[in-house]
Amino acid sequence: MPGPIARRDFVRTAAAAGVALPLTRWLGDHAVPAGQLAIVDTTVFDARTRRLRPHETVVVTGDRVSAIGPAAGLKAPPGARTIDGRGRYLIPGLIDAHVHLTHVLFQAGVTGDDILPLFLAHGVTSVRSTGDNVPAQALLQRYAASHAGIAPRIFSASYLIDGAAIDHPDVGWSLTDPAQVPDFVAQMARWQVTTLKIYVGVERPVGRRIIEEAHQRGLVVAGHLERYAPADAATDGIDSLEHIYTIADFARATPDDRHSFDPASDATKRLVDHVVAHNVAIDPTLMVFWGTLFFVDVPAVIEHPDNGLVPKRLRDYWLADNPRRLKDFSAGPLAIRWRTFGRYQELVGLLHRSGVRILAGTDSAEPQVTPGAALHHELELLVESGMGAADVLASATLENATILGQDANLGAVEQGKLADLVLLDADPLADIRNTRRIRQVIRGGMALAPATIMESRVR
Repeated sequence: MPGPIARRDFVRTAAAAGVALPLTRWLGDHAVPAGQLAIVDTTVFDARTRRLRPHETVVVTGDRVSAIGPAAGLKAPPGARTIDGRGRYLIPGLIDAHVHLTHVLFQAGVTGDDILPLFLAHGVTSVRSTGDNVPAQALLQRYAASHAGIAPRIFSASYLIDGAAIDHPDVGWSLTDPAQVPDFVAQMARWQVTTLKIYVGVERPVGRRIIEEAHQRGLVVAGHLERYAPADAATDGIDSLEHIYTIADFARATPDDRHSFDPASDATKRLVDHVVAHNVAIDPTLMVFWGTLFFVDVPAVIEHPDNGLVPKRLRDYWLADNPRRLKDFSAGPLAIRWRTFGRYQELVGLLHRSGVRILAGTDSAEPQVTPGAALHHELELLVESGMGAADVLASATLENATILGQDANLGAVEQGKLADLVLLDADPLADIRNTRRIRQVIRGGMALAPATIMESRVR
């Protein structure tokens, strides 16, 4: 096993992270906004009941919600800044449960100040990393904490924990013996990661030990699995399974044909029942498959307007990177690929109806998965899969906060919680696409216009 992550590695990755921070001190959280803010007479989305509460006023003091009540009775405090909420809808800040902040981006020469504003401008006030270069990721966390007006909260992850052959050397770490696990997990805990990510090459003995050691330290374990069967990982206590094909691939009619998966098969039903029994959350990341399956011959994918939001060097990298995935997903007749994607969506609907907790993540910034904007597209794809708009919105807020262990602070518009909020111009439950109609983003009590955030990007 490689030795401890040394300070020289931290310094070496500073340039790669692209954040202008002194390495001699921790910059800490952003300053708490002075004074108070009141969103007056708005309609609040309750992420717990999954209902709308009309005609409420929400008061923010510093960086937290200090009061919520009927607009007729709760008045804006004297001197508070007010935002007219009439005809508008207040939702919790969105959380993307599956992003990579160094993987892909480093290879494209794209840095944090290029990308982080895209998340916040689209109402994504927090992101959950699911595997990155750990020292560089720590720098990005510092940058985001000290630039809260242009960046989301970052909840960090370990490297992609792989087997003997590391699939992604830029963000991978090899563990092949359970005896290696305690020291690695201790290192990750010292880096204050939230999530440990088990990747495709890990075998069950190592995976089981990772889960045990992580849970002893209060860390969450996510898995993008191949050698470690998802049913075994569920039995062993994994917290979330990433990518819908993690389940679909283990229920193929023909083992070497990814397109042979049948959501109605007995094998699928057994696996779904097992996931339900062990309370494992599923993060489908439909967006990355939408991009991967159809980038060759569906103009709506390669020419999607969201793609134009990222720097040109990232778009160029996406085009160069796409062919490496042809053999896995994008080969074969278009009709077969549409069928496969439809079956993935059927499986999401089945999981939801069966009582599985569905997370909302995107796999940003993989090709055609635009940071920030992609989460809105993911929500649309989840609705198409048979989930109601209220359930989808709860997935992107409270469910995602819960998997992070942050439901006491994030994920709902409630007194005492951090004031990470999004004010919309239209009803998201009437049409989930209305989550794109953002009037204001509120990050830790700071009210921000999306256009202003976007202007901060380095292009």
